[in-house]
Amino acid sequence: MKHSSIAFLFLLVFVVNVAIVDGGYSVEPYAPQNGLSDTLGADSTISFFELPLWIQLIWVIGVLCAFFGAIKFGPLVLGKVKTILQNQNRTVILEYIGKNPGCTLADISKSTDINRGTARYHLYLLLIERKVIRKKNGKLSYLFANGGKQLERKQLYGYIMNPSKREILDIILNTPGISNKEIAERLQIDRSTVYWHLQPLLEEEMVVSQWDGRSMNYILFPEVEAILREQRK
Repeated sequence: MKHSSIAFLFLLVFVVNVAIVDGGYSVEPYAPQNGLSDTLGADSTISFFELPLWIQLIWVIGVLCAFFGAIKFGPLVLGKVKTILQNQNRTVILEYIGKNPGCTLADISKSTDINRGTARYHLYLLLIERKVIRKKNGKLSYLFANGGKQLERKQLYGYIMNPSKREILDIILNTPGISNKEIAERLQIDRSTVYWHLQPLLEEEMVVSQWDGRSMNYILFPEVEAILREQRK
């Protein structure tokens, strides 16, 4: 690339010198004219082939230089533009994940108006660069910016973003000490399904169970309660 650039600059200097030598002109004071003068423009129109040879050569060389310059440097320029646009999308995605820990790919695509395929591509690169980490829960994957909270506590945000688990957490938040049976009645689902959703919440210390002698009751861990109340503001 270095040698081709030097050759291109040398050719450009040569063409400019030819134009200066062959196209020189002199400036003389304006002499008043007697009678009518023609101010309507050119006296006639000539074709390209009637122009002086040096003008034809300069035009042809200029077109060739522009053509080969576009071939040589066009892909480089387009590549730079594409990289800048891609980096902008990647920055938007990373900022969204940082502000919305536990979000999913669908959340990113919907909130940033970035095509899901494009978002998936940039997310893959962010995962490789270890700027983003992913926690799976069943078929869903929850995304977090790397750093900050300990990895095991990041799962907390993933469960909060899960619609079914979030609904149970909100019920417990509004009714501390509620039982499995009462949660099932409010959601109109089977008690075993409620327990299935509660089990990982208990393991992650998001929910605390208390036995009152008749039934198992649930309250939120203080950290989870604070997060849920903060998100309601």
